[in-house]
Amino acid sequence: MTMKDKVQQVVGGAREKVGSVTGNRRLQASGRMQRRRAQVTEVAHDLRTKARGLVRDTQARRRPRRPVDPL
Repeated sequence: MTMKDKVQQVVGGAREKVGSVTGNRRLQASGRMQRRRAQVTEVAHDLRTKARGLVRDTQARRRPRRPVDPL
């Protein structure tokens, strides 16, 4: 999740509210679209981060362990 996505969600939500209060359906729709696009981007970012973590964990498990050096 990035700060940019959060800002876009807030701005989109505000545009949507202003559009509904003023009766401007186009502004309402564009705000809804902006908010949802930011939500989708945020979810995609979170999934990408989780996938990278899973790949790293899997790679770490597959690495051969070094034998312990006896003293």
